[in-house]
Amino acid sequence: MSNPFFVAIPASSFLRRRIGGITGIARGVILADVAGAQAIFIIADQPVDEEPIDEDWRKSFALRARALPNVTVLPSAADLPAGTALLPGDALPTKAALEALAAEPALVLARGDPRLVREDTERATVMALLRATLKPTEGPVGRWINRPISFRMSALAMKLGIGPDPITWFTLLLAAVMAVVLAQGSYGWLALGGVLFQVVSITDCVDGDIARVSWSMSRRGALLDTACDMVANLGFVIGLMIGVVGTYGFGYAWIGLACVALLVCGIGAMSVLVRMGPKRGSFDVLRAALTNRLEGRPTLQKVTLTLERLFKRDVYVLLACCLCLSGLAWLIPGMLLGGLCIWLGAVAWCAPLIAADGEGLLLPPHMRQL
Repeated sequence: MSNPFFVAIPASSFLRRRIGGITGIARGVILADVAGAQAIFIIADQPVDEEPIDEDWRKSFALRARALPNVTVLPSAADLPAGTALLPGDALPTKAALEALAAEPALVLARGDPRLVREDTERATVMALLRATLKPTEGPVGRWINRPISFRMSALAMKLGIGPDPITWFTLLLAAVMAVVLAQGSYGWLALGGVLFQVVSITDCVDGDIARVSWSMSRRGALLDTACDMVANLGFVIGLMIGVVGTYGFGYAWIGLACVALLVCGIGAMSVLVRMGPKRGSFDVLRAALTNRLEGRPTLQKVTLTLERLFKRDVYVLLACCLCLSGLAWLIPGMLLGGLCIWLGAVAWCAPLIAADGEGLLLPPHMRQL
């Protein structure tokens, strides 16, 4: 039987500061709980009966529907149980820092350790926290183009106290404007609609950035974000098809109708599968399901997952934007039709695996905590 894992957080002036939406104390409490701490202690820096300990971690636990951890305020470090892991008071912890302490509670983490975050300015610290949220499955366009922009937007939003939900609703509004613009037809409107599609793709990253950094994730927010993605995709396809038919003739009408029908079928199928299996709104389970399906065939797995990156939203959105700007919007319907057929094939192949995933093991790590 493993030894109990206890974590102590000093109530320092630095950790009392609200950086990235929550205080450093709250971040320590949340990450200690995620790392499996059986007890969490906060070391007061003034008399306990006068100590206004910030409990804004409670909001995060309520949003994620997790039971509150056992948090105790102690007057000094001398009262800590033997073997308690101690967080530094002059830097923000990361998940990697708590995982390291869970493996070795006696480990001393000092400022400058790559598992801690503290830059020279508050903005630089927030940007470092945002970069730490970058998912390993992030596509190349998202990693090198979209995220560097969305991180700056996210940092500004958090500075202004804007949460993820208003950003999601703004993105939905922008997606509606994009669909109307595309439906007008002609090169100018199609080009503007393509640019708006890329803008929607970037702003759609912001709500997730804010939620992960401020630990304000929730199942409702994840579902709303996925719904926003699907509405934006559907709005683009419908608006584009109307615009292309109006500009290049009715010969594209049947392709447009087929694309809309296939996309609706795919969205519906994935929604049902996610509801049956993980019961959380993330279509990212498809990549994990493909990985599991091809386990034991490493070469085919590597090729398939490499090709899967080409179907990521950031990639096809940028490609569509470039084609619209180049006056080649008429190429998109045929390419889209082929891509949707491949996507639906992958969904059908992985459907049994997704539907049976009642424990949510196919979900991205950050969503398993919801």
